[in-house]
Amino acid sequence: MRRLLLVPALALAVIAAMTAPAGAGDQRTSLHRGVSVVLAAGWHMVRGRISYVSQPAPMAVATFRVRLARQSCECGMPNVAHFPRAGALLFVWEYQRLAHRDLRYFPAHAARFRIGRSVIAHVCAPSDGRTFRERGRGFQAEIYLGPAAPASARAQIAAILDSWRVS
Repeated sequence: MRRLLLVPALALAVIAAMTAPAGAGDQRTSLHRGVSVVLAAGWHMVRGRISYVSQPAPMAVATFRVRLARQSCECGMPNVAHFPRAGALLFVWEYQRLAHRDLRYFPAHAARFRIGRSVIAHVCAPSDGRTFRERGRGFQAEIYLGPAAPASARAQIAAILDSWRVS
């Protein structure tokens, strides 16, 4: 009798595991002014002042606790102290005062973002960037990856950008 009950229970467990969406435990997180993303486990919003520049407005998510170096970058990019070799940081500017006619220079938000293998971080210099528009707002995403960042970090950054929503 126990074996008869165990088989359907096992079958249901397998079906549930196969149909659960990838990253089912991921959380939608509000970043700034109606912008939200889905963050995978291990990612968090960077709080506090990450750049001396306030226009365009900066926002960031990372796989590590971000600490800024005393010397800031001349361009306003974050100068992260002790960037972990396996760390990942997604830094995004929102151009809040962008003239509507200039928004045409920002491509529409891609359905799927792809992050290349060559992406490696250097202090004060993002390794890869993307511009896009979403619901009449312009964004510039800068991608930083440590030299030992796993391939999963690239996939997670792409998923974060794919999940980008403006309400």
